[in-house]
Amino acid sequence: MVELQYSAARLKAGRAATTDATNMSETARRIAAEHPCSSHPIFDYLDRTRLNHEQICGFLANYDAHASLLRRLLLKAATLMPEEAVGYILENVRNEYGNGNPDHRHQLQLFDLAARSGVSLEEIQKAPIHPGVQKYMQLVPQFYFPSVQIEDTTFMAPAISAGAITATEILAIEEFRHMQKSFAHLGLDQHIWFDHVTVEVEHSDESVALAVFFSDTQDGVASVLNGLERVLDANIHLYDGLLAAAGG
Repeated sequence: MVELQYSAARLKAGRAATTDATNMSETARRIAAEHPCSSHPIFDYLDRTRLNHEQICGFLANYDAHASLLRRLLLKAATLMPEEAVGYILENVRNEYGNGNPDHRHQLQLFDLAARSGVSLEEIQKAPIHPGVQKYMQLVPQFYFPSVQIEDTTFMAPAISAGAITATEILAIEEFRHMQKSFAHLGLDQHIWFDHVTVEVEHSDESVALAVFFSDTQDGVASVLNGLERVLDANIHLYDGLLAAAGG
């Protein structure tokens, strides 16, 4: 509880609108768009490639591995947030877990997409996780749930987490947009899993709002950008792994 109390106290001290807060939404999207991960070869590869059985299995297994971790990290990140900021995360988490219906959670949608592509759950579970995805999964927990000491006068753990979540949600829009194009080759581009194209746009608005919440102090701005940029860097490893899993 010390970390939470400390963060809440920091947030209440000297909060005032700044140029950074006003521009954070635009700044976060610009930084993400200009980062090398946003032009990673995985996107062009998915656009033009009809994945075969082995490639679908490898790609979806690796995507599921990292997405399963992120769902749990969102839950953990919420515990860092001051009361006023928790709500920005809750709708995202609720949607991931089926909006109260466990049969509608996103992981089951992925498994159903695999099945409709001819890939069994057993094959998904046995598929190897590629080194790039493993590296990403090793890196991101420290950004979603950072360990920042009270003596640190620059970074705030909740704001770092807010930046990390923002990066993930902005990138998810592009991920699902390009995955949808790939599965269109199989006539599966209207599968419910690709509702993420719409849902993730909504999530990105919510997560950017979370970043803005922490951006009316200079420490908050620095912390948000730290989390944002470090997750963008980590996504290079993720996309390397997903590309390899998809046979690229």
